[in-house]
Amino acid sequence: MVREAVDLLGGVGRFVGPGSHVVIKTNIFAPYPPPVSVDRHTTAAVVELCRAAGARRVTVVEGVSVGTKMGRGETTERVMRELGVKRAVEQAGGDIVCLDDTPRVRVEVPGGVVHHQLDYPEIVLRADVLVDLCAMKTHVNTLITMGIKNFQGLLTDEEKYYGHRDDLDVKLVDILRVRQPDLVIVDGLLAMEGDGAGEYGVPVPMNLIMAGDNVVATDAVGASVMGFDPLDVPAVRIAAHARMGPADLGDIEVRGRAVEEVRRRFQPPFNWFRPLDRFVTGSFENVHVFIGGACPWCWLMTALIGRQLGLTAPRQWSVIVGSDPKVPSRLPSEPKHTIVLGDCASAATGPVKELRNSLLIRREGLIAPGCPTFRPTLARLEEYLVEIGAVTAEMLEMKRLFIKQKCFDYYRKVDPTWEPEPVAEPAAGSRRGGAEGEESP
Repeated sequence: MVREAVDLLGGVGRFVGPGSHVVIKTNIFAPYPPPVSVDRHTTAAVVELCRAAGARRVTVVEGVSVGTKMGRGETTERVMRELGVKRAVEQAGGDIVCLDDTPRVRVEVPGGVVHHQLDYPEIVLRADVLVDLCAMKTHVNTLITMGIKNFQGLLTDEEKYYGHRDDLDVKLVDILRVRQPDLVIVDGLLAMEGDGAGEYGVPVPMNLIMAGDNVVATDAVGASVMGFDPLDVPAVRIAAHARMGPADLGDIEVRGRAVEEVRRRFQPPFNWFRPLDRFVTGSFENVHVFIGGACPWCWLMTALIGRQLGLTAPRQWSVIVGSDPKVPSRLPSEPKHTIVLGDCASAATGPVKELRNSLLIRREGLIAPGCPTFRPTLARLEEYLVEIGAVTAEMLEMKRLFIKQKCFDYYRKVDPTWEPEPVAEPAAGSRRGGAEGEESP
């Protein structure tokens, strides 16, 4: 199927010449098989195709997400081995480079809006051919994740972390300004809908491979295949506005099967079909949120944290968020069940400042700064919940293992030839921070 899709573009020889070094940026950001990750068979097929075209070297690169490192205690090398990707790539004639510690080059971002410079992987920058091998999934932060979002995995952990704000989609487009892929291949064999792009998404068997020579156009077509308006995908809209490629399907030539033939209406993430306040204020009987002047990211994270706190009922919680939250003179929670979330609330003045000072003096409650309120902030929250006895470390570990086993069991039914390769489980102490449903590489 990979060869057939690329042949519709004119064949692999249009992109890969004899003696070239091909770099394939895959999407394996977390320790779970498809649909969370690109199928190892698809990856191997792309490697074989490039080798058959005369490439002297074919390198598959990836760097797992900050969430995978902090929340799941995993490394890129370990994930590649456990999922069988390393073996499949090497058997196909390729090699693996983990971007965690690869040499990087400080590059200018031409026309960058948020990123003006990036520490870019040298192996990607110098490649003769760059292939964007991505999955077809929904994503709580970006609606979909395909070719554009896949390049988030090229960044350093620091750049990934600070990308998770309300300007995430602008930053994703900035990454493309350094170098666009020469060839985009979308693994839609087993896609994902719902609260993706991680382990809380729902598998969608599509049996589909897409290929394109422009990442914006490919993502636009992919969004339409999933039943979404391409202009509802912020990164696609912003990239098209920056003249990086077309988002209007009328301006895109589609070969092979028509979009209408394969289209299926994917369930969007929970926060894309209802207002976020539906999941933040008044949603959990024991969680009282006081929010004002907060960005969309803090709204989203408050919704996800609210789910977690909701499970600790009957404990009553107060969560204060934003640059100007209004709080009652008497909170409905005990001081130790009060959380001040994010940089803005941690610096707010007036009654919120008095509340913070009271918590500091009492040495109760949790003041959790962070912008964005991502893994380090969530790590502190998780530690605090254990500290006050709201949950236990064993409960959190059992939940992690249960979810992983559930993902493994499902994929075994899809591909009976697959078994995870044995690797030592990461130490429990190496995992810090998590919120149900949250993930972005």
